[in-house]
Amino acid sequence: MTDTARVEPDLPRRGALSVEEIVAVALGLVRRDGIGTLTMRRLADELGVTPMAVYHHLPNKQELLRRVVERVGADLHMPHDGRPWIDQVRDYALRWREELHRHPGVAGYLLTQDGPPATAMRVIDDAVGLLMESGFAERDAARAYAALASFVLARVDLEETLARIGPRDEETPPLEAVLPGGHEVNIGRVMGYLHELSDDDHFAYTLDRLLDGIEATRPRP
Repeated sequence: MTDTARVEPDLPRRGALSVEEIVAVALGLVRRDGIGTLTMRRLADELGVTPMAVYHHLPNKQELLRRVVERVGADLHMPHDGRPWIDQVRDYALRWREELHRHPGVAGYLLTQDGPPATAMRVIDDAVGLLMESGFAERDAARAYAALASFVLARVDLEETLARIGPRDEETPPLEAVLPGGHEVNIGRVMGYLHELSDDDHFAYTLDRLLDGIEATRPRP
């Protein structure tokens, strides 16, 4: 699809404009161009109506964004398939990352909000419930969820920021200019390890270490 192609709504249009159609088309625009480009005028142009027609259904952009963000990840569910909690949460986090990347800018937007969207309450209930079933106290389960959610959102936001910036052409300063004398680390090898890390590797490694740390605090029978 080209930048000028019209985004088709998830729901076929029948008669008068509806909130469902507005949100579906807005979600398509976010997938294509990112949440930062979404405006009421641009959405109206995509729908082929005047901005006032959109405002008739949604009072302001904040309400539009709230409804759009609530749709992101709404179809994701914890499997509750009998596997250890750590495997289920890991799979969920990986799928949530994919869903966020399909909607550029949503992770960063959520990081700036006072609270999670309404649909996140289902996820909180689901995830915290799974952790409690696995032996965690309610308070510890809630803290574990908060840590995992913060990591996923922050990491996705960082990945998208770095992708926008692109590779840097700055020359690396001489090691003697930045390191004290007598250092023992082979910086060449270390930098090679760091450069070979893809976004996928970095995300999976940090997620696994975070999950391992949470598991280490789980009360044992």
